[in-house]
Amino acid sequence: MAFEPTDDGFHNEVKTVTIRIFSSHETAELARSNLEAHDIKCWVNADDCGGMYPNLTAPGGVRLLVLAADAEAAIALLNAPASPTELKQIETEVAASTPAETVSLKRLAMGQIVSGIVFGIFTGILLCLLYQWANNLGTKTNYYYTTDGKCYEARVYQNGHLVEAVQDRNLDGVWDHWIYYAHGQVVRSEWDNNFDGKPDEFVTYSNGAPTTFEKDTDFNGVPDEFGIYKYGILQQVDFRPNGAKYSMQRWIYKNGVLTEILRGGDSNGNFKEVVRYDPFFNPISTNIPTAFQLSSSPK
Repeated sequence: MAFEPTDDGFHNEVKTVTIRIFSSHETAELARSNLEAHDIKCWVNADDCGGMYPNLTAPGGVRLLVLAADAEAAIALLNAPASPTELKQIETEVAASTPAETVSLKRLAMGQIVSGIVFGIFTGILLCLLYQWANNLGTKTNYYYTTDGKCYEARVYQNGHLVEAVQDRNLDGVWDHWIYYAHGQVVRSEWDNNFDGKPDEFVTYSNGAPTTFEKDTDFNGVPDEFGIYKYGILQQVDFRPNGAKYSMQRWIYKNGVLTEILRGGDSNGNFKEVVRYDPFFNPISTNIPTAFQLSSSPK
């Protein structure tokens, strides 16, 4: 009989396999008793809310699992014909479980039968949902790995809700991208662009769309660039080296395309040089003729 290993957790080293699926707990327990009598450790498992609703076992059946190392011996033992002594023991157990007398049941009305079935299904679904809800309580972290075993991402959940995700973009074993969530939407993200273990670019979000960003371009711990978004589209970037009080440059965007660069800013918010560009970043007008000799490229 074909079987597949089952891993109860990512870091769990104990492997179990399903060697047989039964239609009821009774037959599964008989097989289990047979295996345990031969010192083979085994488990009975079914999706019936802990055995409270046996009608839920019909779709998936009752599974009998053993340690992967015992799988072949267990299958061979179950496939072997029962000895006369074992047959007599089974007959004794069946006779002991048979009621001494049969009680005749009153015929139920069709409405009662349907109501009982609906109530049982509804209660089973409710209990399963409650179990899933209770299982999601607390803080849990899921890890994701490359094919060669390197962890590239982790996601943190609190009471079933995603609150944080971290990434290792260069697979050096150190997180370099952090994303924070609230009510299912990202609210802040941070990047470590020089991979020194400290973030140097920060973006804030509203309704899942970026609103502002700060960037430390020389990696000295002080932001140098400050950006503003509208409806998630970049509108303006101010260059204030080492957190200067006023902008040395300002880049203006329209529909996400750079259209204007202002240079030589002062403390009053005025700029000496203004250059306007077409959508292909060709200068089309300026207040200073020499301004067409650009010293930097658009963001």
